[in-house]
Amino acid sequence: MLAAVKGYYDGTQIVMDEEERKHFTIGDEVIITILDKSNVQKTETRAEKRKRIINSDAYVISTGRTAEEIDGYLKELRDDRF
Repeated sequence: MLAAVKGYYDGTQIVMDEEERKHFTIGDEVIITILDKSNVQKTETRAEKRKRIINSDAYVISTGRTAEEIDGYLKELRDDRF
């Protein structure tokens, strides 16, 4: 028999509803799945660490131009090269 039951860990043992327990007899094989809902801290990647350590905004001066304006400016520079 394979059954999924809902239970709670009370600090020392797993407790489940009496109604759920009535489906089992002595010697039944059960499978216990532990659902970890704890707040697991995510480890930072190298890129995230660098971004946190180095404030790249300190080295960038915004011109206030839109992406289209910048693209147009670069195209103009390329065309005037020759």
